[in-house]
Amino acid sequence: MIPAYQCEATVGAVVAGVRRHLERVVVVDDGSRDATAELARAAGAEVLSLPGNRGKGHALRVGIERALGGAESALALLDADGQHDPADLPRLLAVWDARHADLVIGSRLADRERIPSSRFWTNYIGSRVLTWMTGRELEDSQSGYRLLSSSLARRLCLRSDGYAVESEMLIKAARMGARFEHVRVSTIYNDGGSHFRPVLDTVRISCAAIYFKVFDDPGPA
Repeated sequence: MIPAYQCEATVGAVVAGVRRHLERVVVVDDGSRDATAELARAAGAEVLSLPGNRGKGHALRVGIERALGGAESALALLDADGQHDPADLPRLLAVWDARHADLVIGSRLADRERIPSSRFWTNYIGSRVLTWMTGRELEDSQSGYRLLSSSLARRLCLRSDGYAVESEMLIKAARMGARFEHVRVSTIYNDGGSHFRPVLDTVRISCAAIYFKVFDDPGPA
């Protein structure tokens, strides 16, 4: 499941790369004004186009709901901007098969020298905060490269529209007793193709994480 916004330069290669390992690919075009939807479809994806840009979290929620209409036991989640290498999917799948986790997270922070300083420190600090909030050791809390069991996805009741969706997922999954695993994936930062704003979006993610930790209804167990 791939949320996408203004990614015409990369989405086709991402979809083609995923389809080397997985048969079904769902792309949610989050109101792009370029050829994102057309190129994703040409590469073999099932495309759902939203009428306007609502944010990554909204696109992810819509896509998860669409993907859960099939019989798959798990969902692979990755971004369309080229910062997640589809060639790493077998690593996530291998951990899934071997350890039967509910959530496998692709971790990128080991290659410190390949990460822009502002991105490294906002992610590192955010991961420490989320580790404290969830009681789970989190290596890369902002990574959107994940393998999520369908049963857990159905219970999460995600609400975020923006980038806080990844933190919301971790907080709620930990609350439900989900089993986490990490696997090292390629460290790729292409900020020219990313819509993430390190300082502003990190502040928003932190505020949202506090809300989901303290105030949000945990939903069904």
